[in-house]
Amino acid sequence: MNMTTYLIIGANAVGQSVARQLVAQNMGTVRLLHDKAETLPADLADSVTEFTGDLTQETTYQEVLQDQPTVFSALTGMDVDLAFEALFDAQYHQQLPLTRFVMLSTAGVDNEVTGDLDFTGIVDVKEYLNQQRYAAKLVDEAEFPYTILRPVTLTTAPATAPQIIAEGAAVPAGHVSRETVATVATSILIKGGYDYQSLAIC
Repeated sequence: MNMTTYLIIGANAVGQSVARQLVAQNMGTVRLLHDKAETLPADLADSVTEFTGDLTQETTYQEVLQDQPTVFSALTGMDVDLAFEALFDAQYHQQLPLTRFVMLSTAGVDNEVTGDLDFTGIVDVKEYLNQQRYAAKLVDEAEFPYTILRPVTLTTAPATAPQIIAEGAAVPAGHVSRETVATVATSILIKGGYDYQSLAIC
């Protein structure tokens, strides 16, 4: 049986949760790439192949993109577009095909939210959303099966059944658990589905 290689970018709570779920389901090799400012809990570091580096540099991605990985980007906050530019430059220059790309983005990128969304920790919301749109455009242009996840404001609450809203539909402002989002992401990484779609998660 050909075991899948999974690459998770970002060691935040969502990235760690997806890594744990993939490891628990014994789905294949799990690589976790993060910048040096983040650290993994010891038990997780023992069960994944850990890589660190400057996520805005092309060379950081050369090794981790081998073997046609299924990629999940858990990156949040500013400068995701710079990381994606570096990643897709590495992919393109070395002709490294990807199996699938799942991107954690945010509700609000399509001006689809009704009500006020809380962008915790983001000072310049307009610039942040522009960066998210550009990062999503890079994913779209890479021409691999992709799914973009647009959760509303993330919380630490336990996982609940996700409400998934297709692109183009209005999304009510609110909150969703990181664990809920991680479960949706893991399911798509393993089973596929939702190809070339952008999904809001509430």
